[in-house]
Amino acid sequence: MKVKIELDLSPAEAREIFGLPDFSQLHSTITADLAEKCAEDPQKAFETFIKPSLETGLTGFTAYQKMMDGFLKGQNKS
Repeated sequence: MKVKIELDLSPAEAREIFGLPDFSQLHSTITADLAEKCAEDPQKAFETFIKPSLETGLTGFTAYQKMMDGFLKGQNKS
């Protein structure tokens, strides 16, 4: 037997049902602060906020490339 229940909830209602915190005000504050810092000194904001994310992303991508390379080399040996 299969039972399917479909709920039509907003994100706020879902958070409330599952007891999850509402971080929307915190998100708004951080976003406004980031926008202000970018407007004041775009170069410094890039180096502080965006550059570390890009470097982490590239590191992850490089690890993925190495994993796939190893997988493909392993496939060629058989």
